Amino acid sequence: MEELSKRKQRPQILLGVTGSVAAVKAPEIAVRLVREFNAHVRVLLSAGGSNFWEKAEEYDKENWDLCQDYITGVQTSDSAESSTKGAPIQLYSSEEEWKGWNRLGDPVLHIDLRDWADIFLIAPLSAHTLAKLAQGFCDDTLSCVARAWDFGYHSTRPAKPLLLAPAMNTAMWQHPLTFQHLQTIQSFVSIESRQEGEKNSIRIIEPTSKVLACGEVGMGALASVDCIMAEMADVLAISPL
Repeated sequence: MEELSKRKQRPQILLGVTGSVAAVKAPEIAVRLVREFNAHVRVLLSAGGSNFWEKAEEYDKENWDLCQDYITGVQTSDSAESSTKGAPIQLYSSEEEWKGWNRLGDPVLHIDLRDWADIFLIAPLSAHTLAKLAQGFCDDTLSCVARAWDFGYHSTRPAKPLLLAPAMNTAMWQHPLTFQHLQTIQSFVSIESRQEGEKNSIRIIEPTSKVLACGEVGMGALASVDCIMAEMADVLAISPL
């Protein structure tokens, strides 16, 4: 199996961040994706994700500062060639969807992000965004990317990995709709892609049990960043980038 360190192509990872308190860990996730996989990362915030992203500085100033350095280009990844296409981390918000569009033929952000990304990781995935994705809602850039994601339905476009890391209150996690929504999303991979062995292109990174933001102890907390990195390593090891 090809070693991650010997990959010829730098992974391009789209990190979706939604409205969960666990979004304060998103800068650390972005930084570790760059450091551990030499990835180019584009962070896409939902409206709720933006709120908690701004609070990440108070939660973990070290990783916040590192992330800001990567965004501004002060900090670069280890590979000399990896910095040739801009900063290792770029930040996008839900308000930018139509800023660059004036007429037919102009770029559409959610399509550009879809085409650019090799892998779409949503961490954390809130109960609200989970419900939207399962029902196909397209009311912001993140949900539009998910709706337009390559699940193997295009004859010339193979399915691309989608990793979901839910984070929510225990009552929300244990609600029957949560599992229905996850099952619905996992069924999005086309029959052809499943037959070609791509059935694992949609992965759920299970939450963990701990003291939650509400003060309760229970299942629903975002998986550890170590766990998310391990899942990403597994995906990259089998993905033909």
